[in-house]
Amino acid sequence: MASPAAPLPEPGRTPDGVEPAPEWTADRDAAAAFGSPEAIRAALLPEQQGEFDAAYDAALTAARQTLRLDQLHHVLRVWRRVAWLTRQDPDAQRRAFTAAAEVARTGESRPGSVSWTDLRAELGV
Repeated sequence: MASPAAPLPEPGRTPDGVEPAPEWTADRDAAAAFGSPEAIRAALLPEQQGEFDAAYDAALTAARQTLRLDQLHHVLRVWRRVAWLTRQDPDAQRRAFTAAAEVARTGESRPGSVSWTDLRAELGV
């Protein structure tokens, strides 16, 4: 007996609605270097580890509830990229993390920054 065809996902999304991460030139290298969640976490700055733990835990919970691994794979891919960039230049990652934390804490834009809308207009996009 044939099973009914699964509905097609919306363009640009996986079947469970998670947007696929675009390819990145270092994805294969990052996957080889950080093949496990433990390796990813070990490569992160201490101040990044709590955010990784929360994202990983949420993805595991989603996987248990949906019986799908899409979100877990997405979280691991994103954090492998962060681990890769952290290994390349930990000081730059620390500065970026500190700046993002300051913006989140104060709600104020950084001096010299422009809004996404203004940047798109400037680029003609």
